[in-house]
Amino acid sequence: MSIANVQRRPFHCAFSALTAAVLASLAMLSACGGGGDDALAPVAAAPVNTLAGTVAVGAPITNGKLRILDATGAVVAADIAIAADGSYPRITLTGPAPYRLEACGYAGPNYLCVYSVADAGGTANVTPLTTATVVLASGKDPAASMSGAASGLTAAEVAAAQAQLQATLAAIMASAGISGDFNFVTGPLDAGSRDKYDKLLDALGVKLGTDGQPFVQIVPRLGDGNAYLEHGSSAGILTANAGAAALKLGGLETLFANMSAALASPAACAADATGIRRSLATNAQLSMGSDAAVGRDAVAQALCSFFAEGNGGTPLWGSTLLSPTLGKCDFTAASPVCGVSFVLRGVDGGVMPVGSGMGVTLEADVWKFAGDLLPVQIRASAKAQRTKRIDTATPVYDYDRAIAFEVAAMPGLGCAKVTQRSADGATVTLALYKLHPGAMNQQRLALWTIDGAGQGASLDPMVGATRSSDDTWLALPQGGAGDAVSRNFYRGGRTVVVSLYTDAACSNAFTVAGKSAFEIDVEGVPPVWSAMDAMPWPELDATSVAAVRSLAIDATATGSLHTAWTFPRGVLGINGLTMCSSRATCGDTGAGRLGNAELRPGAAEATLNLRNNGATVNGDDGKTLALFGRNGEGVDLQSNYSSCPAVAATDSCR
Repeated sequence: MSIANVQRRPFHCAFSALTAAVLASLAMLSACGGGGDDALAPVAAAPVNTLAGTVAVGAPITNGKLRILDATGAVVAADIAIAADGSYPRITLTGPAPYRLEACGYAGPNYLCVYSVADAGGTANVTPLTTATVVLASGKDPAASMSGAASGLTAAEVAAAQAQLQATLAAIMASAGISGDFNFVTGPLDAGSRDKYDKLLDALGVKLGTDGQPFVQIVPRLGDGNAYLEHGSSAGILTANAGAAALKLGGLETLFANMSAALASPAACAADATGIRRSLATNAQLSMGSDAAVGRDAVAQALCSFFAEGNGGTPLWGSTLLSPTLGKCDFTAASPVCGVSFVLRGVDGGVMPVGSGMGVTLEADVWKFAGDLLPVQIRASAKAQRTKRIDTATPVYDYDRAIAFEVAAMPGLGCAKVTQRSADGATVTLALYKLHPGAMNQQRLALWTIDGAGQGASLDPMVGATRSSDDTWLALPQGGAGDAVSRNFYRGGRTVVVSLYTDAACSNAFTVAGKSAFEIDVEGVPPVWSAMDAMPWPELDATSVAAVRSLAIDATATGSLHTAWTFPRGVLGINGLTMCSSRATCGDTGAGRLGNAELRPGAAEATLNLRNNGATVNGDDGKTLALFGRNGEGVDLQSNYSSCPAVAATDSCR
């Protein structure tokens, strides 16, 4: 892991974004109290025409809002705040059933929506498993189900979808201590308890996608296997680890509460008895850019220094760590080690992922923060990009997709090989990464390509070349030719193996902490080509299109640009935008970068401060505005709006 500020570049530049994530997870408030004579009094039943429940994704949704539609598509309720414990207030139902529910908010580094369905008043939880129920019952993208008349959500279809999920999850449900016929919509859910239904949500990674038709992919975090489900069909087997049932996850709440308390001030962080040190594992380690902190004392000092330096020089004191979302747990060591999110809520209420690859471990049955999960920094993340030409009467679109594999350059490391597993269990080599000849202070290994110029990866370690010292993107071919990689992730699992070697021939193992191969999960999966245009791309409004198209700025001059955008279905987790006079030179310090700004997910407009460090930009010169974000499945999305009047109107801007 590396703690660092996120810096964005256009798709064709190298990309480094160290984020990871999650959500607040607090104890659910009891719906009815008790004690003394009052405990003997009957509790009034909720009105049959009202609905209440809990929103959780392994922890409560953070900064969440709820929307409910009836069977006709009429709005029953909208913009309903979801409480910190995941609960939403009892809502009076109007119109006919079935009622469709959508809850959107932060889940780790991702801004996502989860869905549910109710055929009557009472209880309706909204979780990844109720989202899966909606997909499997309707055979539709759940976001598409949130408009127009309801279809495929009859009581019989919903029951069949739950039965399909229950059969797939039987081993995991038993390990979590809940019955095999548990109802995911109406069953009791105590968000933040890390027990029963809440532990089941912790134990599962539930992802959605479309490949001809919508599907649900489920990967266990406290076990092994991969499940791929479509409407009416299931494939794959999930198993629970032998130690999963006994694993007590509730202590994670205490750990993160203690760490949050240490962020109150410099003195609180450094305090002997109550500071950040008490929350750290004995063998904690943390990478801080090019530096590494090893051991409890060094990591404590590094964390306190990081929070003092803050984001862009603004200290982070007074921030709190959100309750963690669980990652994959490793039970092979003497004590379990689990991945967790590392996300701050600032004093202004904003949510900021500050690190990736974080882990916790048990010491004397107490959860402690371990820092880096791996002894070498490795990260894999999916990318998708749309470029829309905005200076022609008819827009011209281009799409690109890739996976970025970032393997830290270490002394003695000469090669890294990345492999994935296919649906039938075969090993498929995706890419090789090497040092770039002549590079000084290379931070990450670079993609080994066929000719050092095009985008094709070379899988022969003796034939090929690197393109640059910071080239980590493995571009997938356009069209169906690149779909095999995505489908293997869907059907074979989202884990890749990164094997390390000392030599450029990729033949002699390079060992770190006793290992030369490391399993990591890819953050998101590039969509299949047929699904690219249906990704939740934001759209600039007409005024913004005109402003980008006509933007002119003299050399060394400053200025500003206001833009606004809409979303086709709810919001995307927009977290930044960049204005470029040239995409080729729009890197972090490039002369083509006119302005850059961080945004909060859900933002629908921004004013960007500009400074031209390059040549004069005229209204008819080429330029690009790039919006960055991440969808709920963890795919990094970049939406470019380009003007290039000198290029033929039927061609795209490149």
